[in-house]
Amino acid sequence: MASGKQTPRQKLIGLMYLIFLSLMALNVSVEVLDSFPMINEGLEQTNRNFELKVNMVYADFDQQKAASEDMVQPYYNQAQYIRKLADSLNNYILRQRSLMIAELENIPFEQADTFNLFDLRAKDNYSVSSYFWLKENSQEPARDGGQGTRSYELKEMIVNFKNNIDSILDTHNLSEFVKLGLDVDGPFTRQGMEISWHQKMFDRVIVVAVATNLSRLLTEIRNAEFDAVNLLYGAITADDFKFDRIEARVVPKSEMILLNDHYEAEIFVAAIDSRQTPQVFVGGRPIPTADGVGRLRILANNEGRQTHRGVIRVTSPSGFPQEYPFEASYMVQRPSATVSATRMNLFYVGLDNPVSISVPGIAAENLQPTISAGANLTRQADGTYMVRVSPGTQEVRITVRAMVDGTLRDITTSQFRVRNVPDPVAYIANRREGRITRDELRVAGAIIPRLENFEFDMNYEIASFTMVAPRAGDIIPMQSDSNRFTPQMIQAINNAPSGQRIIFENITTKPGPDGRVRTLSPISFTII
Repeated sequence: MASGKQTPRQKLIGLMYLIFLSLMALNVSVEVLDSFPMINEGLEQTNRNFELKVNMVYADFDQQKAASEDMVQPYYNQAQYIRKLADSLNNYILRQRSLMIAELENIPFEQADTFNLFDLRAKDNYSVSSYFWLKENSQEPARDGGQGTRSYELKEMIVNFKNNIDSILDTHNLSEFVKLGLDVDGPFTRQGMEISWHQKMFDRVIVVAVATNLSRLLTEIRNAEFDAVNLLYGAITADDFKFDRIEARVVPKSEMILLNDHYEAEIFVAAIDSRQTPQVFVGGRPIPTADGVGRLRILANNEGRQTHRGVIRVTSPSGFPQEYPFEASYMVQRPSATVSATRMNLFYVGLDNPVSISVPGIAAENLQPTISAGANLTRQADGTYMVRVSPGTQEVRITVRAMVDGTLRDITTSQFRVRNVPDPVAYIANRREGRITRDELRVAGAIIPRLENFEFDMNYEIASFTMVAPRAGDIIPMQSDSNRFTPQMIQAINNAPSGQRIIFENITTKPGPDGRVRTLSPISFTII
């Protein structure tokens, strides 16, 4: 029993039972064993057909190379490299297969190289094949298929073969169009248990099955070789598109040309295939196409230089998609118009004079305006400018330069006259003269200065004035040090008889933006 100590007789019975089970598992019928050579013959015929097909592609390569060596040479060299890898891998498998048969049948290598699997005397033997592939020359005795074994070398060669083909096809964006097969990564299972590729191929696998499986590997290698070389051959003429419409196109370097600058454009013939609808992607998104031409429409909702990038995807005559990247830029500006009155180019001393500077076709950030001595030019947050002129300046010049195609160019120079802010006009009760009641004059109570017909939002402050009310030959001037009537003035107004003339004179202002004090014209009223 497994739970107690067994006698020698019990151990012998258990061992005999295991041997019996093993013999039952290995009792493969002759018909099944003979089916492997039949399958192998079919695989060998397939391999010969593949070899003919791939040789035809190589022959086509030779013809293309003779006709156009410069264009074909890179593809030709890569195809020959794949051929070398495939032949090396095939030769290794065929040699090891013959060595295995020679060891099993105890015959010379030359005889084993042409041996028919139907003639194998021990088709169901697996100890020789397992040892031959998984143990012999092993540097890792504890692991089947370890480094140094033929199984290890074969797997490394298959991985190298696939990686090299993938690398070559990747250089032409063709790797996605072929499935190489030759799976050595798995997962692989046997009776529900995960096993390695080495075990799947050679562990307790009978010799005739191993030989047939190796023929299958040869088929997959030739198939991968044919697919890869055929893709490379098709890529030679992938750019030889056929077009059904020719049009003349003019592409200007810029549609906005400065005075005395040069108009530059590229003029060429554009060939279009209206029968094919290309796929055009801008910023990763597809755009509509019609008659072989993409139609791009972008909302210009940001000012300044804008750049868009994309790719055009078309199908070559050989059936392979080709991608052509592109990049272009354009300038977005706010709509602008310049309205100029030839006699109104005027700046006022001491004020913030607003100025708008723009050049159609050139972004604001590429403009570099400067101003002459006696004034300052300051750019505002909204893109406009403010000019402040110092007292004593008679004329100002603004020069605009712009960065165009990497060069700073003079665009224009504008001259502006400089004037002082005009004198204000004094008002009382919205009037300057005439007949007025005592109450109306008293309620007004102050002199209000106004800048008439002046577009700037500013005004002066009254510093002082004198009120005179002549009566019976007496002149009694009354002084105010602000714009307000003094109590003495109010009393004089209240006591003024009808017909009394009241004069406001010597009206002075506080210093204005140019630093000057202004003396305003007198105001005269008659009391009613």
